[in-house]
Amino acid sequence: MKKNLFLVMLTAMLSLSLSSCDSFYIKKSHQMTIYVATDLHLYSSNLIGKDNQNYTKDVLTTDGRVQQYDYELVNELVNTVNKNDVDYLLLTGDLSFNGEKDSHLELVKLLDKIESSCKVLVIPGNHDYNILNSISLVDDKISTTPTITMDEFKEIYKNYGYENAYSYDKESLSYIYELSEDKWALMLDTSLSEFNQEVDFNVTGGELSETTLSWVESNLKYAKENNIEVISASHHNLITHNELFESNYTLFNATKLKELYSKYDVKVNFSGHLHIQNIKKETVNEKDIYDIAMGSILDYGNRYGVLDIYENCYDFNTFKLTPNLGFDFEEYAFNWFYEKYYNKQKTLNSLYYKDYDYEAITDFASKINTYYFDGNYKEVSKLVKQNQEYVNIIKDKKKDKYIISIMDVNGKEKHTEILIKK
Repeated sequence: MKKNLFLVMLTAMLSLSLSSCDSFYIKKSHQMTIYVATDLHLYSSNLIGKDNQNYTKDVLTTDGRVQQYDYELVNELVNTVNKNDVDYLLLTGDLSFNGEKDSHLELVKLLDKIESSCKVLVIPGNHDYNILNSISLVDDKISTTPTITMDEFKEIYKNYGYENAYSYDKESLSYIYELSEDKWALMLDTSLSEFNQEVDFNVTGGELSETTLSWVESNLKYAKENNIEVISASHHNLITHNELFESNYTLFNATKLKELYSKYDVKVNFSGHLHIQNIKKETVNEKDIYDIAMGSILDYGNRYGVLDIYENCYDFNTFKLTPNLGFDFEEYAFNWFYEKYYNKQKTLNSLYYKDYDYEAITDFASKINTYYFDGNYKEVSKLVKQNQEYVNIIKDKKKDKYIISIMDVNGKEKHTEILIKK
């Protein structure tokens, strides 16, 4: 009698957990592991030279990227893949710093180190081909350096998705790769770099042409009819992650693509470009669609993503890259990112807060910005609760719309495990 009662109770608990609590969700039959990383922005060591005094990698950008350790971070990603049981590595664009041919060739040499058991699939970002004014810093002087075309991108990365693709789009570098008999990766080239020379500047935003959308739909229709599961990847965001970063970050025609994903049951898209680690869900025609925006591996957090595919769900998590450089790299990356923002904001905003402790206010803003980029909403929320005086001052002044936009995030993390039911 006791045994029968125990079985009844256990069955009831399992039934409850399946319907109301993801932490007890039973994941059935693991099928595949996919790693995801984005915005590598690798700048070739050939373009630096050995004895530069004024021009080194850390002066290439004014944001918080640890550009000076780009090679080490990409190499650590390669080593991490080789240490684990990984089926695929997806790289969602901005592979090079700014389209330099040498940078692409150096990245391929690093990717060549990945063991054959893991296949690497790449797509370009807005910094990868047809780029204007890419530079070299050799001999401590700034000079131009060769970049690559669309055709050259496809040739350079032929072993990383393009050579054995199932289907190619005629107008872009988009393609479909068969992950298995019943799974596809839809790899979308969302950049508009082909127009750079025509408009005489490097286009930042992204879009899919009507022809490409038709190609996408015809393949998704076939996939649905044949019970093929599709995940997608793009450089630009499918869903807006912060209303201040919609223009030039979210696909200009994202609505049309989301309609297709809703119609043909594509639940997960991986993107980059924003450099901010975030996960956003949107319900379209009663179907949930997730855009997982990975932060750049060069920005604090220095994260890569892991998607485990099960028969009945997707299990996603992120992990930090910590190259062994003889010091605490995580602390270094935090301080580097924090100080870049702090120094910039102190210069720009000190006048706004001249009647207050503007250094303390800037310290507060710089800390929550650093944690926000890492998707660490718990720390953001914690700091906001502890510093209500500064929160009220910033909101009252209404001068820093960005900081105001991130102070009210909920406490749910954007870099820890998320379960997506199929």
